[in-house]
Amino acid sequence: MIYLDANFFVFALLDQTKKGEKAREIQKNIIEGQMRAFTSVLALDEVMLVLLKNQKKHLLRKAIEDIYATPNLAVREVPSLTALRALHFIETTGLKPRDALHLAVMEHLQLTTILSDDADFDKVKHIKRQKLE
Repeated sequence: MIYLDANFFVFALLDQTKKGEKAREIQKNIIEGQMRAFTSVLALDEVMLVLLKNQKKHLLRKAIEDIYATPNLAVREVPSLTALRALHFIETTGLKPRDALHLAVMEHLQLTTILSDDADFDKVKHIKRQKLE
């Protein structure tokens, strides 16, 4: 099982380079049941923000609805005390608040692998970052 960071969805949706191809290949593997994945509403918030910033508002509804409809992908809520745990990760690893929140959600879900293009997660010794390369 793997946690999907927001940039995974952005690459799958918008990127036409090898990273986008790799993201779409992983997306296909998830749909076909070759792997099970999780993400959170935090990631969806980031996806929406990126789409708006890139003037892709017309893609918002389809992108988010498609994420929710993806077989073998569960979108989880953020538990109310997640921010308290995120503080620990900010203090001990230097992660930015949003990344620390993702890490706290991963911990809550008992996940140790994140699919992300964000090298900041490499600062955290107890998780493995899978790159889109």
